[in-house]
Amino acid sequence: MSHHHHHHDNDTKNLKLVFWLNLGFAILELVGGLLSNSVAIISDALHDLGDSLAILLAWILAKLALHPRTKNYSYGWKRFSLVGALLNALILIGGSIFILTETIPRVLTPEPVASWLMIAMAIFGLAVNGFAVYKMQAGKSMNEKVISLHLWEDVLGWAVVLIGAIVIYFTGWFVLDSLLAIGVSIYIIINAFKTLKESSEIFLQAIPSDISLSAISITLQQIKNIESVHDFHVWSLDGENHIGSLHVVINPNTKPETIKALIRSCLEKEGIKHVTIELENTEEACRFKNC
Repeated sequence: MSHHHHHHDNDTKNLKLVFWLNLGFAILELVGGLLSNSVAIISDALHDLGDSLAILLAWILAKLALHPRTKNYSYGWKRFSLVGALLNALILIGGSIFILTETIPRVLTPEPVASWLMIAMAIFGLAVNGFAVYKMQAGKSMNEKVISLHLWEDVLGWAVVLIGAIVIYFTGWFVLDSLLAIGVSIYIIINAFKTLKESSEIFLQAIPSDISLSAISITLQQIKNIESVHDFHVWSLDGENHIGSLHVVINPNTKPETIKALIRSCLEKEGIKHVTIELENTEEACRFKNC
């Protein structure tokens, strides 16, 4: 078994563990939220249920992404994990909007909450989600990064709920419960939109944010016997695996295999591992020369 395959196998095992952990805790905190009458706990429970669905999708799609190339999918199924990232972001946005519509009316008419139960749930929530973050933090794909973001949001959310619950316990400011739920929901929506934007850019084959075509072109043109570079394209399959294609004009009597090896080495340093290189001589007319 290759190291790469072993790495992805570990990722799917981690996703499986984190899914069951999250689902079990989400059900538990939903009960705790209803018992304590805390809309902040209930909003976190709904958020965690959304996360559980997101993690389930990530787990299934991560396994699908391991499939090799087929007759219909020449790059394999790597982009299936990106579908998971898109769906997860949409789930988070939808769930947070629902929580906001339920919570805003309670700001005007605050209801008593069992703050001691909120404190207990928040401490437990920090422990469970902290462990889940620890298990997922090594993830490299776009999908795994989205799951890590979900889990970090949960940790931050529980930290805020804990502080709020302690304040409510000592002051009786029940309105704080609703304000916490609204704050967490808005924070989730902002971050989910960022994820949606990143996933959409990958689908639309935008140049990865960490890649500069002009800077790489300048570096390539410093290689001996390379005259110019044009029709240079770089895009990403899933936020992790970058693909490139380019036309390179070389001097006559240059060994193609030597130039290609130097170009591939330069692009691999930039994280572009799958490259198609078209070599042309100085007299050759290329219709993509101005691209």
